[in-house]
Amino acid sequence: MGIQQLEKDLREALERQEFQLYYQPKLDLASGKITGVEALIRWEHPEQGLLTPTQFIPLAEETNLISPIGEWVLRTACTQSKAWQDAGAPTLIMAVNLSVRQFYQPDFVESVENILHETGLVPSYLELEITEYMTMEIVRIVPILRQLKNLGIKISLDDFGIGYSSLYNFKELPIDIIKIDQCFVNNCLVNMKDATIVKAIIALGHELNVEVVAEGIESKEQLIFLQQNLCDLGQGYLFSKPLPPSEFLVAFHQIEKIFSRDGIPSALFREKWLQEALHKTKQELAVTLRYQQGMTFKLTRHDGKFIHTLCDGELLYRMGLTPEQVVGKEPHEFLPLNDAERKSQYYERAWGGEENVTYEGQYNGIWYLASLRPIHRGRQVAEVIGSAVDISDRIKKEREASLLTQYLVEQESKYRLIGENSQDLIAILDTNGVLQYASPSHIRMFGGKLPNLKETTLSLWYTPMILHSSENVGMK
Repeated sequence: MGIQQLEKDLREALERQEFQLYYQPKLDLASGKITGVEALIRWEHPEQGLLTPTQFIPLAEETNLISPIGEWVLRTACTQSKAWQDAGAPTLIMAVNLSVRQFYQPDFVESVENILHETGLVPSYLELEITEYMTMEIVRIVPILRQLKNLGIKISLDDFGIGYSSLYNFKELPIDIIKIDQCFVNNCLVNMKDATIVKAIIALGHELNVEVVAEGIESKEQLIFLQQNLCDLGQGYLFSKPLPPSEFLVAFHQIEKIFSRDGIPSALFREKWLQEALHKTKQELAVTLRYQQGMTFKLTRHDGKFIHTLCDGELLYRMGLTPEQVVGKEPHEFLPLNDAERKSQYYERAWGGEENVTYEGQYNGIWYLASLRPIHRGRQVAEVIGSAVDISDRIKKEREASLLTQYLVEQESKYRLIGENSQDLIAILDTNGVLQYASPSHIRMFGGKLPNLKETTLSLWYTPMILHSSENVGMK
């Protein structure tokens, strides 16, 4: 059949309702349960029979027929998903592939929202699959994806690892799922490079908190490999080829039995997941410790020596040290001897069971305040944990205040000496007018004694003294 005839048939196929959707299940590789399906279009051609997407989708994209076909796929998939839910079938996430031309239509998001409203499907049960090629225009694609995410729709990145997406673009995408292309899965048991790539993609997904789906699982050995490396979901001919709706429901439980037969037992898989979760928690804790503003450290006692078993935090680096210079070391191995001996005294107190031992120290110009607390196992102290904060600013301000006070005392002493030997009348008042200092020359000038300065103002003191002086002058 020629291209022109195929194009003509393709234009009429929608009207004649010749398209069908087949559904391939996705299984949770931990539980073996079917959690979703991918909708895949087929064309029941009147002469050529059942055609797969590779036989007509490229032509549809060239002739602008992909948009109406894509809309039909989305509406039909949502309708089917809601029908299964209404019939009491297990709730599944429906995944639908998008084309570039369909995705970048100006009213695409509005069209998706309308279809969800018309079919009654809750947005969280819809997953839209984009390709890496579509992510090349990162500035253009991200706003559209965010609008879809705001509706509650899940976004997955299909054929990850073979397209055009850079890691920079990847980290900017608001996606929920990445799908490992089947070319890597097919060869993961015979090619070490493919195996390494699969492991790396799974690890990357977990670190970025996105689910990882493996496509094209065809053997028991591939399934076990993916389970051993903690892949989240899988699909492929090992479980089921794409099926029409009626056959899919009939085969539902049989598909899950295949997983039980060929996969790692759920208990062992959960144990491996727990180990991975523990490892990840330790990594996250290490990152938290590294980026805290202060410093956290632990130590134990071995053969009478205090050995540091943990030390990290920004304060440590500001001191010019690294964890490698402290962990596994005694204090004297990285501190001046006097500082090490002084610090060991505080360690000794905490190891003896004393709570909240605190001390101040200085290293490379950084002042710190440290607090120690014993950790008991049973009735014995097993470790001492410590934390430290930077107090350099406080020490600096205290020293500046001390120097200022010393300076003022020296100045006051100097001026007092001048005042006490001066014939001039010198008085110092505070802001309230209360006398703080009066030179001895007042006694020589006016006679009498100096009053209690703290209770005397200038006018209260000077007035009677002036009168007294005048009387003396008059008598003379």
